[in-house]
Parts: sequence; structure tokens; C-alpha cells
Amino acid sequence: KPVTRGYSEQIQSHAGIYGDWYAAAAEVFDPAGFNADQIVSLAKDSGMRSVVFTSKHHDGFCMFGTQTTGYNSVDMMTSGRDFVAELSDACRRHGLKFGLYFSLIDWNYPHAYPISSHNADFITDQHHQLNLSQVTELLTQYGPVSELWFDMGSLKPQQSRELYELVKRLQPQCMVSGRLGNDMYDFAVMPDNTYPDGSLQAPWQTAASMFNETWSWRSWQERGEVQDKVAEK
Repeated sequence: KPVTRGYSEQIQSHAGIYGDWYAAAAEVFDPAGFNADQIVSLAKDSGMRSVVFTSKHHDGFCMFGTQTTGYNSVDMMTSGRDFVAELSDACRRHGLKFGLYFSLIDWNYPHAYPISSHNADFITDQHHQLNLSQVTELLTQYGPVSELWFDMGSLKPQQSRELYELVKRLQPQCMVSGRLGNDMYDFAVMPDNTYPDGSLQAPWQTAASMFNETWSWRSWQERGEVQDKVAEK
């Protein structure tokens, strides 16, 4: 039945789904229709200059091959696909920049804080090391990355600094989003679906979704007219 509370990409939290039940879905989930070239071609034809793909969201499932956990698309899905690699390659072929979203919280990692309602959990020392390792993989195995769109978590100043400096050491041209926290950023990020009242003194963007209620697909979402949404955004 419809889970009407919260964003759909956080359904594990809002619907109270057991971790083992949630993880088992990866063994039967096989998006055979996923075509990186079609996605990138559509973006390019629409006038976009980059694609930003979710490498890992709060649930901790990695859409890339990683040595840090078996909870990833290569090891758990029957097709064994690395979706970060597929999109990175497609962006290079079509001349678009390739960026990555990366959640700083991880509901699957046993040494992280448990699921909370606010998504601003503190990052344990072990969890911070996991984030450093996974970011290193993403910035050394998939070619140029134009931006790392860090999200959520409440990092200590040293943790934010170490991640920012890691990015700049591995890929100096890669931009870092303001949600890394503690003033370690290349562009500021507004709260979800929020817009500034006046001019800001730093490069910025807003995390605006097609539907304010969710980013992820859900069949029962009231869609309305596409042109109305285009005009709204």
C-alpha cells in the first residue's frame, strides 16, 4: 500500500522495513531497461551539461563495485552491473560532465548511527573511514568526476576537512557540495525545494525535485501536467 510519509527513496525508514527484508530486494531487482546512453542522450538533447548520479543513498546500497561492502549492485544483483561505470562511460562518449551524489549516512553499515527521523546523524570514526574509502574508489576508478554532491549527516569539522581535502587531492577540479558541512564546500546548497529570498555571496544551487513530495518514482504520485511543472521550476 502507499507509504505517504516522507520521501520514497527513504522508504526503509518511513515504512519501518527490516534491514534483511530490504536487502533481499536487491537479489530480485534487475533494471534490465537501464540504458546509460539513452539517459545521457536525453540529458544532452535537453540542453544539460552534466549528469549527477546517486552512487549511494541513505540505505547504504552502492550502485558501483566496491571492496568495502558486499551490499552493492555488482555483488548482489544477478546481472552484476556497475551503474556508476556505465554512466561515466556514457558521459565521456557524449561529451557531458559526470557528477556523483554520495550519502554521508549509511543505514546498512553496522558501525554507523542507526536510522533516525532527521537524517542528520553523527558520523562515527569507523563510518568516517568507510566514507573515505568509498570516495577514494569513486574518484580513482571512474574517470573525471565534475562534482561530489555530499548529503546529510552531522560531521565534525575535521571529518569535513578530511573529505574535502581527499577530493581535492584525487581530483582537484571536482566541486564539493555545501552539505559536507563546516564551511568546506565549493558551492552552497539550499534546503530541499527552497529558494533564496535575495542574492547570495557564494555559488549556490537548490535541491529542487520535480515533485516536492519526493525525488524517487512512485506509481501513485499525482503528476499533473508536465508543462505546469516545467513552468514552476
